[in-house]
Amino acid sequence: MGLVCFSTPQLSSNAFCRSTARTLSVVGPFFVPPHVILSRKMEADTRFMQKALAEARAAAAAGEVPIGAVLIHDGEILARSGNRTIRDCDPTAHAEIVVLRQAARLLANYRLADTTLFVTIEPCSMCAGAIIQARVPRLVYGVDDPKGGAVRSCFEMLAHPRLNHQVEVTGGVLAADCAAVIQSFFSERR
Repeated sequence: MGLVCFSTPQLSSNAFCRSTARTLSVVGPFFVPPHVILSRKMEADTRFMQKALAEARAAAAAGEVPIGAVLIHDGEILARSGNRTIRDCDPTAHAEIVVLRQAARLLANYRLADTTLFVTIEPCSMCAGAIIQARVPRLVYGVDDPKGGAVRSCFEMLAHPRLNHQVEVTGGVLAADCAAVIQSFFSERR
């Protein structure tokens, strides 16, 4: 198994990563300077995260907390949304839940095999549970949520060894951009 370093030293599982995470990333046995695109997968991750960011900005324009999500299937966007909790008067209308519901209807299946979910912020416990129930195989998120993240920050729901479904997680994709959207939204309201 390769060594993975994240943008914040606290998330890295290795002492070397924790000491160098701000200047280098480690992928497998390779040390890579920041901002280098390593593969088509990383290029696609960036492209789809930009789509999720567009959804977050649209949510902000509608007065919602700016979180966006995009679900892809076979390399194409199947569903996209921003948060809709205020507009729908629904506390469960987080961007992730909305796209999971849309995709399940489109595929006529509550199991969303062969999909990847892109979200601008680390999912909360409700959304992480929905990801597990929908059997989404891969999650890509932008910025960590130290106050409510259920993937790595507060909880590690998707990595629990007793779960019958494991999710591949990639965090930190366009993290600075994702953080800026959220910080800008809340700074304007203070």
